[in-house]
Amino acid sequence: MHTNKAVDILLVEDNEADAELAVAALQARNFGDRLVRFVDGDGVLDFICANSWSVDWKIESAPRLILLDLNLSRMGGLEVLQQLKVRERTRPIPVVVFTGSHDEKQMLASYRLGANSYVVKPTDAKRFGQLVGDIAYYWLTVNRPFH
Repeated sequence: MHTNKAVDILLVEDNEADAELAVAALQARNFGDRLVRFVDGDGVLDFICANSWSVDWKIESAPRLILLDLNLSRMGGLEVLQQLKVRERTRPIPVVVFTGSHDEKQMLASYRLGANSYVVKPTDAKRFGQLVGDIAYYWLTVNRPFH
């Protein structure tokens, strides 16, 4: 998927139910207008590397937040995270690892690779939606980005 519009959030989630909850929560908090969803790591890396803003790179035009599930088909979330954080121009983009795993090894690996946050998805749909909205609010409203 490619888009010429400005993007605030890249949601990388292959679970349809989780993605629908996240999108609904973001729309309810008015963060859904500039959202692009990917179901796999290949798609988000293609978008990051091949999107029109990659040619005339300016950090101001980059996505402001990436919500990244770790358990993706084909390319796993940790590999996506590594690819994002080794590229100098995508390194400043905040990446919130958003996963169902309480695995401390995955958490440690995520932080070592440069994740800005590691969040375990609540199983309750209402809490899940509230958390996604709170994360977007923090990163898009409260946090002062580096650029």
